[in-house]
Parts: sequence; C-alpha cells; structure tokens
Amino acid sequence: MTAYLWWGLAVGTIAALIWLVAYATKAGRNAQSVQTSQHAAEDAAIEAGVQANMAKAQADGPQDKDQLLARLDNGTG
Repeated sequence: MTAYLWWGLAVGTIAALIWLVAYATKAGRNAQSVQTSQHAAEDAAIEAGVQANMAKAQADGPQDKDQLLARLDNGTG
C-alpha cells in the first residue's frame, strides 16, 4: 500500500514539473511575441518619421545652388 503512495507522489511530482516547464515556456514565448511586436512598432514609427523628414526636405529643399549655399551659410542646411 505504501508503495502505491510513493509511486503516486512521484508521478504527481513529475506531472507538476512537466506542467511548470510547459507553462514557463508558453509565458516566455508570449513575452517574446509582445517584445517583438513592440520593436516592430518602434521601427515602423522611426521609418515613418524618416520618410516624413525626407518628404519635407524634398518639398522645402532649395531649388538652385544659391538657395543651397544660403541655407548652408545659415546653418539650416
């Protein structure tokens, strides 16, 4: 009778450890997915900002050499 008790405890302990490892693995994957999504959002925001700056520079840019030199002399180029 006591052998069944010890075997039951051993099986229960092993099952609990397997469940704990599976739970921790799932939590780690979820955290990694969230972190990847956050990095993707940050990268998209940076890229959008760069594109907006490029569009602004193209729209506001000098039309000839004299305007470019004037902007460089002013320190705004």
